[in-house]
Amino acid sequence: MVTFVPTPIGNLDDISKRAILALQNAKIIFCEDTRVTKKLLNLLNIPLDKEFISMHSHNEDKVLAKLNPKILNSNECVYVSDAGMPGISDPGAKLVQYCQKHNVKYTVIPGANAALTAYAASGFEGDFCFFGFLPHKGNERSERLNEVINSGKVAVLYESPHRIEKLLKELKNLIPENEIFLAKELTKMHETYIKGKVKDIELQNTKGEWVVVINTQKKSNKLELSYEDILHLPLPPKEKSKLLAKISDKSAKEIYKELIN
Repeated sequence: MVTFVPTPIGNLDDISKRAILALQNAKIIFCEDTRVTKKLLNLLNIPLDKEFISMHSHNEDKVLAKLNPKILNSNECVYVSDAGMPGISDPGAKLVQYCQKHNVKYTVIPGANAALTAYAASGFEGDFCFFGFLPHKGNERSERLNEVINSGKVAVLYESPHRIEKLLKELKNLIPENEIFLAKELTKMHETYIKGKVKDIELQNTKGEWVVVINTQKKSNKLELSYEDILHLPLPPKEKSKLLAKISDKSAKEIYKELIN
């Protein structure tokens, strides 16, 4: 069986009991970086008496081509990326696909994730879309950024310390009045939150990995009316009953009878 284990994005105490148990019981651990994973196990006082297999974005296909499904089914196996949830802007999805294709039993343990943490901390409401990292430059970046700002949802993306100012400059040109929330060093000692209109954001220190949450939702121009408001509208009973039925648990027919009586 393969267990996909999320690891802390900063604070070691965010590791779950299930994650620790999976790491303790694992015979084989697939790692984005074996050095990072071994360091984590040392911090958790978990013995390194396991087989560590490097599996990252540059060698996934080669590793999977050599895998034997029987080995995965007959051993407790774990996959971990360096920090956070495997498969979310980290390797892991191809191993999931492999398990699905070869009928290998697998499970995913919920846990630390920078995108969800930043979205919850932003205070924005409504549906959100996760865009990961934007392309670095060119038309590909422009097209992706255009997709982000026109999503009509709360858009969540990651940005590096080297490009966060470039992203802010682009957003100031495109959507200066939109609200934005930035978070860096999540769960760490120097965790930082910044919120405001895009045009007003100025960064004093760009160091650290950034999560950017942009509210691209369109404000509703609909007039919200109460039941009482609609009752007093100068409308025919039939039209009024249809409107009232939409905001009550009664049918339009029932309401119509009440109005004409």
